[in-house]
Amino acid sequence: MLKKSIIKNLQNIVGEKDTYLKKESLNSFNIDGVIPEIALFPNNVEQVSEIMKLASKESLSTIPMGSGTKLALGNKPEKADIVISTKNLNRIVEHAASDLVATTESGVSLKNFQAELNKENQFLALDPPHAERGATIGGVIATNDSGPERLRYGTVREFLIGLKIVQADGSIFKGGSKVVKNVAGYDMPKLYVGSLGTLGIIVESTFRLYPVPEYSETFLVSFPSLEKCHDVVMSLLSSDLVLTSLEILNPELSNSLARSNNLDLEDNKYSLLVGVRSVKKAVKEQMSKVKTICNQSGGKGDIIVGAQEEELWEDVRNFPWKIVNPEKIILKAGVLVTDIPKVLGNIDELSEKSGVKTYVSTRAGSGVSIIAMEGEDSSIVNMVKSLRAFISEQRGHLVIQEAPSAIKSEIDVWGDIGSGRVIMKKIKSNFDPDNLLNPGRYI
Repeated sequence: MLKKSIIKNLQNIVGEKDTYLKKESLNSFNIDGVIPEIALFPNNVEQVSEIMKLASKESLSTIPMGSGTKLALGNKPEKADIVISTKNLNRIVEHAASDLVATTESGVSLKNFQAELNKENQFLALDPPHAERGATIGGVIATNDSGPERLRYGTVREFLIGLKIVQADGSIFKGGSKVVKNVAGYDMPKLYVGSLGTLGIIVESTFRLYPVPEYSETFLVSFPSLEKCHDVVMSLLSSDLVLTSLEILNPELSNSLARSNNLDLEDNKYSLLVGVRSVKKAVKEQMSKVKTICNQSGGKGDIIVGAQEEELWEDVRNFPWKIVNPEKIILKAGVLVTDIPKVLGNIDELSEKSGVKTYVSTRAGSGVSIIAMEGEDSSIVNMVKSLRAFISEQRGHLVIQEAPSAIKSEIDVWGDIGSGRVIMKKIKSNFDPDNLLNPGRYI
């Protein structure tokens, strides 16, 4: 229980209107049953710094938070005295359009950031889930989230060139710069990508940008078998085509997307989504080659453009949260591209054996799969354990992105990270020696 004097001091930093103390308000910050005692909405970086100075002095556990779209990620927190929301850090600091560079505070939503950049026909080349639900720039960095277009553009690490952090002791750290070609010293900003708010609070970031592509098309095609589908994937990846996205959909997901988007697609088949964004002439030429390669392996499909294309990719990015029921478990697996058929085949076998309905979307160029499951808890637990063991045999990894607390209590969220755990603990100890930031969420 926080002392009244501490609550008063925290309240004085941000003001009463930007402080939540009532239980009904704090319930919205529930993380696996752990509810903070106070939620603060600082209005500038200096206020974040002052809060952390006090938290450090009083040994208060602190949960940094953006819009809360990824609260389910990670282990149950060991403790949560304070939540620091970046909601009010919502200013776009600078957009140097001529340099293709922009700086923004961490509480700006990705959607609003893109809208501002689009005024200059530019964009941040990231397409993670939850953009429509208000996913923030800081949250995307902290979770290292990405979407299907990582094939063409990469992940947030490729665009992040500068970062401002409030550290656990309240000190402010700046790394990187506002220019793209910056090679002096260690690239410290990259350390915070995917750190889940355990090393510091991201308050400002600088990105390199891309011009908005002129035109796009998507080819949605189904195949007689998984093997045929993967053969096409390997042919496309080894070609000189510049694809924006390449997504394998398992039969369950393919069927659901076909129904929800009114698409003419064969039932119970593995499907491939091939997206190309560029100038119109280049897109047309490349899509003609894509269709030829697919047709040679028995693929049947159609070109999708315009609003229907946008809606389809939006559904693919967000399928675990749009298609599967609320009592779901969402996994993220990573294997070598050449091992994708083995993993998808193993999922099919385990699903049939356990009675668990499984939806899978696989980034075919990176080997990353997003997996959602529906079924009895006990069946899901057994299937996840078996799938993790199989993926480990392929020298891959599997983590739980979202699951009910009952399932999290039976399966380790992160799995075995091997010798990396020792290094991560040392880094955590150096950056947050008192374990104040998101304690227990990661390591």
